[in-house]
Amino acid sequence: MRKLLLICLLLSGLYSVDLKVEIIPDTAFVGSLIELQVSVENLQSTEIPVFNEIEGSKEEFTVVDKVLTPSSISYFLQFWKVGLIIIPSISVDIKNNNNDVIRIQTSKISVNILSNISTSSNEIRSIKPMKELKLNSTLKLGLLIVLIIAGLVAGGYLWNSKTNLNDLNDLKGSFKISALNESIKKIEDLPLPSKINSETAENYYLKLSEICRLFFNEIFYIKATEMTSRELAEHFAFIGIESELVNSWNKVSQMADKAKYANYIPPIDQFNADKEGYIKLITSFNRVRTES
Repeated sequence: MRKLLLICLLLSGLYSVDLKVEIIPDTAFVGSLIELQVSVENLQSTEIPVFNEIEGSKEEFTVVDKVLTPSSISYFLQFWKVGLIIIPSISVDIKNNNNDVIRIQTSKISVNILSNISTSSNEIRSIKPMKELKLNSTLKLGLLIVLIIAGLVAGGYLWNSKTNLNDLNDLKGSFKISALNESIKKIEDLPLPSKINSETAENYYLKLSEICRLFFNEIFYIKATEMTSRELAEHFAFIGIESELVNSWNKVSQMADKAKYANYIPPIDQFNADKEGYIKLITSFNRVRTES
């Protein structure tokens, strides 16, 4: 008797479960997306719906995406044919405490798909056949003339590019001179420290050394800013710079090293004298480089 009562209660609960189907929007066109929403109503608190896939021909429609909630699912469909499309019934499994209880399903769903082309019928227009293009002698002659002109223009462009490149190579000497003038101006514009101490003296000589090394970068095409004073002297000797000029470089470098590592503070007159020494040094290097 108890089992019979339990079965009756269970069946009464199951029969109360219902499916609701909604299509958004209600008017659909070929290639557009519609939302097919299936909702389960009157579920018990312990019941969980499991929604199954939509079966159907991929030539008629495609399931693009799905959005699932605890009691509903939204299928986003894209249709490819015009006319009345029949979507097979969608089955939903109801589970209670992780046990299969019953399977319910919707009726077959009919969707009328319209064409984007304004026409009196719901059929897609057939694609027009490709039209064969025949070249006559006049057109061939015109194409040949266009190709010849394009070739001449391309040849002239390449010739001008080569000429401009040669002109740039000829202007290398003037570029070095402008680099010299720019470096001299930077040295002349470098102000004396307003308050002379070990820190300001170090910054002053480091700035002089940096301007000089940037100048070496330009005229010798080396990474002078990343080389030590000794490495630069060895490089100058290697490329044939006269020893007297290399010694001049060593002399100005020693002053910068003393200010940096020994906290040396030179007399006030020495600041201007060293500035003139750097200008003479880069001028001599520029003369040697342009003469080589």
